[in-house]
Amino acid sequence: MYTVADAAKAMDQIAPLETQMDWDNSGLLVGDPGQAVTKILVALDATIPVIREAEALGAELIVTHHPIIFHPVKRFLAGEPPYEAASCGIAVYSAHTCYDMAAGGVNDVLAAALGLRDCVPLWEEHPGQEEGRRFGLAGDLPCAMSREELSGWVEEALGQRPGFVRHLPEAGPEVIRRVAVCGGAGADSIEEARALGCEAYITGDVRHHEYLEAARLGLLLMDAGHFATENIAMPPLRDRLAEALPGVEVLLASC
Repeated sequence: MYTVADAAKAMDQIAPLETQMDWDNSGLLVGDPGQAVTKILVALDATIPVIREAEALGAELIVTHHPIIFHPVKRFLAGEPPYEAASCGIAVYSAHTCYDMAAGGVNDVLAAALGLRDCVPLWEEHPGQEEGRRFGLAGDLPCAMSREELSGWVEEALGQRPGFVRHLPEAGPEVIRRVAVCGGAGADSIEEARALGCEAYITGDVRHHEYLEAARLGLLLMDAGHFATENIAMPPLRDRLAEALPGVEVLLASC
């Protein structure tokens, strides 16, 4: 029989907590480490609908990417996710920046979905060290693409409708061969992407002035959505947890 602590240990192997950013709050955030676990629900966020789904399924643990508790809180009230999870006896483990940067994590999955080759970190902290952090990736597309072709390529890879990806119409070069990616909100690394010879940078939560700055640098900045660029890495996380905890049913949240 596995426990919440066993699942937390498995998650630490997949996305080591020591690599999370100093401002982050990953790890076991709600629940009893000694609680038995027979069923786990994996989701991007521990929203109220996800918690209700876990309760209906009989899952004892929810594993998320975004922390259920991020900033310090002074109260836990009914209707709020931490309270609702705890009141149902459901533990919550969150792997945020540590899963972004992990081997096989968010950015690796995103780059693989786009078929990027010969990938290198967008930038590194403590390069070459075991506890080093890798922020985003830059790599070569399978073939040269126009802006419109790249938009369609990204939308298909992320399972999104045509027109989902946003970018300035005439920004960047007409032919794109090298691309940087960063799941979530990563537009603050525009200069790093350009320095690595990228003609396009795919991330989420892009603001107007960031589009303009990227265009000034000759870079096509694409907003493919915070959710879409990270949720793509939830199925692989489910699969890896199931492999690490044989006999435990590991499911993907439907909402």
